[in-house]
Amino acid sequence: MGIRIPSAAMVLVGALVAAMPPGAAPAAAQSAVVASDAWGIVKAQWVRLPAPELRRLAGLPASAPQLLAAAERGDAHAMALISSAYATGAGVPKDPSQAFRWAQRAADTGLPFGLHALALDYFYGTGVPVDHGRYLDILRKAADAGSILAASEYSQALFVGAITPKNVAAAKPYAKIGAEGGDAKSKMLYGTLLFDRLIPGSDPVAAAEWIRASANDGFAFAQQAARALGLQEQFSETSAKLFVSNFGNALVGAHTLSARPEDPCVTRIVVDHNGTTGVFLVNWQETSVATAGDSFLNLTGAILNGTDPVGGDVRTSLGLSLHRDQLDVPEERERVAMLGDTARALSATCQSL
Repeated sequence: MGIRIPSAAMVLVGALVAAMPPGAAPAAAQSAVVASDAWGIVKAQWVRLPAPELRRLAGLPASAPQLLAAAERGDAHAMALISSAYATGAGVPKDPSQAFRWAQRAADTGLPFGLHALALDYFYGTGVPVDHGRYLDILRKAADAGSILAASEYSQALFVGAITPKNVAAAKPYAKIGAEGGDAKSKMLYGTLLFDRLIPGSDPVAAAEWIRASANDGFAFAQQAARALGLQEQFSETSAKLFVSNFGNALVGAHTLSARPEDPCVTRIVVDHNGTTGVFLVNWQETSVATAGDSFLNLTGAILNGTDPVGGDVRTSLGLSLHRDQLDVPEERERVAMLGDTARALSATCQSL
């Protein structure tokens, strides 16, 4: 990710937009105003569950009269829940203006769940004109008050850049809140941002761990990304000490020193060329793979020479082959054949993301 060539991070934008409508993630964490048990909902449930599940646990629609009475007595939880009831027609007539009024009152108490409910009213235009600026302002307040749900949404809004200017550095701390709070999509996003060397605190090892954690939680995009990371590890282990050639720029006689993931679909290959270290970055989402027998592998597509795209220096072809003294060694020929299989699987996996 750090060198900003097209990669899995770009495709993640679409995955988050498609899979993450506002209000669909685990619900808010607690501030000091939140009781440990209210309406049959324990603190851990207030922290993690989305609003529809909280309504169900609170007994809506049947409990609407009791919730409304408690809201009128000043119960912040009841205010937020009855706001949700009015927004959806759960036990009370659907009334956007009442939904907005009760969300305002719940938000005024500082309850993260109430702040988030009010933010969504501005997003959807529930009892108030749509205002994405107000949505984001209140969403950030809810996140800062401890809402895992709001932090997750806010980080994704900053990362996607659809309703506010894209700001990946600002998205990172809120993605961390969502990830540590257990949200699968936030784990994927936080892992993606940890791969980015242009953001302070990059950590590729932790990045891979978060992406795999998201995959274990069942997030489909993360499962594909985790598979790509696994294939990159196989590729890295298999590609050491091979000859490197680049036909477009006449690089011949280098050999690989190391390879490691730059993000789930970019491999950073470090080579030694007559005592000088160089770097190739292979974007597997735009790379095709060809082999010649069992001793040569050719990668064609988006290959960048160096850590920065100086002068548009994007190569079109990168070859990996055996040393001459390895050609007659069956184990070495098998290694290159295995490398070709891994590279094809990696390319197919990344192009399917």
